[in-house]
Amino acid sequence: MKILLVCESSHKFESGGRVVRYLTKILKEGGHIVKVVVLKNDDSEDSFYIENDIIFLPLQTGIKERIENLLLLKNNDVKRFKSILNNFVPEVIHFASFDDGKPPRFLKEATSCGAKVVLQPWTMQFYCAQGFGFREGEKCNLCAGGNYLNALIHNCVSYKGITGIIKRKMLHKQALKADVFLSSNSELDSILLQYGVPKSKINRFPVPFDYTFKDTDMVDGEDDFIFFGQPNSHKGLQILIDAFKLLPKEKLKIYPLSLPKSAIPNDNVEIINGIGWKSGLVEAITKAKTVLIPSLWSTSTEYSMCEALLFKKPVIVFNVGVHKDIFKNNYNAIVIEPGNLEAYVEAMVMLNENKELRKLIGQNGYNTLLEVNNPTRLNYLLEEAYSLRKNNSSIEN
Repeated sequence: MKILLVCESSHKFESGGRVVRYLTKILKEGGHIVKVVVLKNDDSEDSFYIENDIIFLPLQTGIKERIENLLLLKNNDVKRFKSILNNFVPEVIHFASFDDGKPPRFLKEATSCGAKVVLQPWTMQFYCAQGFGFREGEKCNLCAGGNYLNALIHNCVSYKGITGIIKRKMLHKQALKADVFLSSNSELDSILLQYGVPKSKINRFPVPFDYTFKDTDMVDGEDDFIFFGQPNSHKGLQILIDAFKLLPKEKLKIYPLSLPKSAIPNDNVEIINGIGWKSGLVEAITKAKTVLIPSLWSTSTEYSMCEALLFKKPVIVFNVGVHKDIFKNNYNAIVIEPGNLEAYVEAMVMLNENKELRKLIGQNGYNTLLEVNNPTRLNYLLEEAYSLRKNNSSIEN
């Protein structure tokens, strides 16, 4: 099967790039012919670019191009994309991910060229102006049904964001013509139904994680708790701050991808900036006893979660998104009802004092990671989706 992957990144140190690399590896090992179109220029140089058929198609973002996209005009970006379709003649066009960064005309060209079109959302950017379907401390799907003026009414965007609203509306119209939507969890299933996607077009498939990229062993670390990722409200940062106010003798180390929007008031919460895979994150995870994953949005298989599981670290999560589908409390994670601060604090104390429970949950979490991301299984699920067959883990009719 000839498959065209359309993505934003193929960089080895970006989560989106790592997803695409693993998808490419899985599909090629399954005997498929894969071409990758990257909608920006990557500055990474490694064997991936030599061994795979990569085309860089950085999108133009000027006022002229934005107006052309809204009017579905065939601008230079669209002409280049159409030329790729004509030359490669794919049987499947897989948008990984599906979000508001994709020009609506790209979807129009894809759905009219005869190939099966597969859309894979990783976050909620395909309908949500804030990106994660989360507003004022709660999950929010007001715009999922297509009334994007809600973003303006509820101050998610200013009047300057009206063009973005129009673009999402245009994208929505084109997206519903796709053949398959890949959903990472049961909550996203419901959102896609609200978006207007028929049940028959929804297949369950994770945001895949290549667990072979690092060799790791279980180490019971000396640092009690760490959090790494985006320090935003949908990732539950405020929950952690409030929790550690109740645990003044414990310490939390935060390794943020960006600076928190507000100062951290707790003396026992430390912000450590500038840490990544090339500069100390491996050591930080290795030293941790427990990794805190307090995401409150309808989360996919986030990479911070996968990375914690890879290092066999026990995680404490809220019962949202994919956590509902893959985790069992006290088995492969500690699972807390969303926003239950008291239960979250109790879980931290329990894990901190129980080495055997940490070891059990860490090992079972690691096993879950391998099961979810087994390449043979993932290739089978992709082939089911590409062949327009429903898989067993799809939503029930």
